[in-house]
Amino acid sequence: MGLLFAERLKKCRRERDLTQEQLAEKIGISPQSVSKWERGDGYPDITHLPIIANFFGITIDTLLGNDEAAKEEDIEQFYDKLNEMDTSEEKVAYNLEYARKYPDKDHITLNLCWSIMLLPEKKREKYLPLLKESCEKIIRESTNQGFRENAVEFMCRVCDDAEFEKWYALCEDSYEAYKGEVLEKRLWEQKKYEESRLRFDVNNLRILLHFMFRDNRNWAAPERAVEWYAFRLRLIEFLAEDGKIPDAWLGAYAQHYFRIACASFGCGRREEGYAYLEKAFELYPAWFAIPDGTHLDVGSRWIFGGVKIAKDHWRIRLPDGSDEWSGDLFYFDNQRDFMYTCMTRRHGWEWFDSVREEPRFLEYVERARKFAEEDGEN
Repeated sequence: MGLLFAERLKKCRRERDLTQEQLAEKIGISPQSVSKWERGDGYPDITHLPIIANFFGITIDTLLGNDEAAKEEDIEQFYDKLNEMDTSEEKVAYNLEYARKYPDKDHITLNLCWSIMLLPEKKREKYLPLLKESCEKIIRESTNQGFRENAVEFMCRVCDDAEFEKWYALCEDSYEAYKGEVLEKRLWEQKKYEESRLRFDVNNLRILLHFMFRDNRNWAAPERAVEWYAFRLRLIEFLAEDGKIPDAWLGAYAQHYFRIACASFGCGRREEGYAYLEKAFELYPAWFAIPDGTHLDVGSRWIFGGVKIAKDHWRIRLPDGSDEWSGDLFYFDNQRDFMYTCMTRRHGWEWFDSVREEPRFLEYVERARKFAEEDGEN
């Protein structure tokens, strides 16, 4: 409570354009007390809380940060700090603090799992009981199927051989494309042909999404990565009609150009790398110009039956206007700072190292920085 109160008090005081001394005088306390409270070293005696809250015209809950707006503000600050931290045990500890603080926020618990999974294997070992506890909590309590699938995947990756079958069975149950095919066949057996064909169309999309965005194992071999991403690019281009890539794939198309640029630099193909990088910078603005939530075409009606995807909402729009969850598959999310983060030294991808100090590359880094900052200006 102390830190939330400190931030709230500081914010309220500054909104009134008061110094610590002026606030202290108005509510009858010492300036040292105000300074101590705003540092988070403590908070007022209970008798002072109504006086401070009444002065600012807010409730005591709001002052203490117990209202929903304060919680959301606190969580937003948590993510801001978390994103600035390097993968470390310190990051795990910070994430654990907030997971315990907000046990009903399963996205924070999932982030705790991610922070453990990203540790080096030897450091991760001592956190495996915490990881298991957190994954079981997500599977048991979360209403987000994607979160549950992530939790199952984590446990399949790290569990002992004796537990593997248990976790793998849960993974099979949650594999959407497989479940969809079972339903598709059942409907056909029941002679519900139109419903079965609709599931067929949806499953075509799910299976393609699963293939396009499943984890790959090529990051230790740049030559393989170049071919892998080039293959994915050709698949997306195959979906084009009248020479135009379907809007739903623009983000993925841009990201694949960016990834193949990185891999090209990794195997010494500098000019190809710069050409791919330029193409990525051309494509990203087109993707981000599309408003979030827009229902986007995925390709030919003969293949996908008119099914659409809602941008950045991970929802499939069926031809009858109804929606269903698309699965944790449409990987490219709406992060304008993706390129800048990957190109800079602190979080940068190592295959950029061969050109990292070149003026030409630094110009692209600057372009990426400006593109990322546009998000805060709009």
